[in-house]
Parts: sequence; C-alpha cells; structure tokens
Amino acid sequence: MSFFLSKILWALASPGSLLAFLLVLGLGFARFAEAGALKNRGRGLCSFAALCFLALAIFPVGEWALIPLENRFPASLPESADGILLLGGDEQTEITQARGTPTSYDSLRRYAAFTTLARRYPDARLVFSGGSGALRPTSGVLDSDIARALLTDMGAPTDRLLIEKTSRNTWENATRTSDLIRPQKTENWILVTSPWHMSRAMGCFRKAGWHVTPAPAGYFTTGQYRLTPVFAFDTQLHLLTLAVHEYIGLVAYKVMGRSDSLWPAP
Repeated sequence: MSFFLSKILWALASPGSLLAFLLVLGLGFARFAEAGALKNRGRGLCSFAALCFLALAIFPVGEWALIPLENRFPASLPESADGILLLGGDEQTEITQARGTPTSYDSLRRYAAFTTLARRYPDARLVFSGGSGALRPTSGVLDSDIARALLTDMGAPTDRLLIEKTSRNTWENATRTSDLIRPQKTENWILVTSPWHMSRAMGCFRKAGWHVTPAPAGYFTTGQYRLTPVFAFDTQLHLLTLAVHEYIGLVAYKVMGRSDSLWPAP
C-alpha cells in the first residue's frame, strides 16, 4: 500500500506539478473568485509560481539542491571486494518492448561504472537488484531484463551475474537482495547507484544490516556552488525534481523505519 501511495503523492508533489497546480489555482481565484481577498490570494499564488519558474529559468537552483546529496558520499573503493551490487534506476520498459532494444537514461552511467568495477574485481560476485518501479506495469519487460541486456552489450561478465527481479523501491532493493544473497558481516560489498541517491540507499542497507561501500556513479554537478546565471530551465527543473524526490524520500524512509538515519553520513 505504501508503494502505491508514494507514487500517487509524488505525482502531486513534484516541483513541476506543484508549481503548475499553484499557477492554475491562482488563476482560478484571480479570475472567478468574487471576494477581493480570494482574488488577491490568487494573484499572490500566480506571482509566487511565476517567480519560481523565473528563478529556475535563470539560476542553477536545481544544482544548489542536488549538491548536498552528491557530495555526501564520495567514492572510496577498497583494495578487494567480495561482491558488487548495482541498483536499478530509470530503465524504460515500454520503450524497450516497443523498439526491441534495451533502453535506459541516467542509469546507463551506473551500468558503465558497474562494468568497470566488475573487471577491476574479477573474483567479486555480481548482483543486479530491480524489478519494476512502475505503478501499473504495462509491459512484460522488467528492469532486470533490460539490465542483463545492457550489461551484456557493455561486455560485463554476465556469466557471474545474479539478478534480483522483485524489488520496486530502494527499501526492497536492500531487504530482498539481502535475503537472496545473505551476505556475511565479514564480506566487503560495493554498492553502485547514482550519487544523489546514495544517501537513501546507504540508510536502507544499513537498516537492513548490510554494510556496503558506496561507489557513486553519474554526477550532475561539479560539487561547487555557483551564482552565475545558467539559463537552462529544463535542466534545472530536472535536477530540482531529483533532489526534492530524494529529500522527501529521506524523511519518509526515516519515519517508516526504513533508514538508520534521517541524513546518513559516511
């Protein structure tokens, strides 16, 4: 139930949807309300939404929001590893089925890093975790199907790859993969996911009793704040959406007891 509720609430709370809703609500009040107070409130909502859109169009607001997440867990690889775990991300099941070719977006950088690590640690066990994060899957293709195909195309040693294909979110990545692998406390596992997602992932895995070494893959920022205008509305809205999703996720996972900390630290 929490999975479905989280998907529905996020559809309403994402920055783009929320600002669009405030703008439409403000326009409705300003146009149709009879009371002067409501008209003024409507104009205020329109002005607020417009200023937010303007800020996103001019300044690197999305970068500012994402930098604390990307800087939280720097990469620090061990000399040896017993296993390497890759989390699924934005695999595109419908496009994959329609086009007949495995398709993913930002997660491709995770696959590239995972393939490199698999070659660096030739004796490590390899695991992919991810089923389908869609609210209502409409295709017979799973994230794990795309993962195997992409890793094969990249030349990863898939002959030693184990796939967990039932998890739908980060908490299930941690718990279901842990049940499948049953890692020993003496084992050294490397976790590959996006830098902005690493904090929530580490909190989940620690809560599940699985202490992993972070290997963030696929940065969007330099890690340094800048005040100069960038004039990249679509990019900044995308980065802000990623950041807000993670901040909400961190709070929600802590409240639900799925993370060992509100703001996991290295």
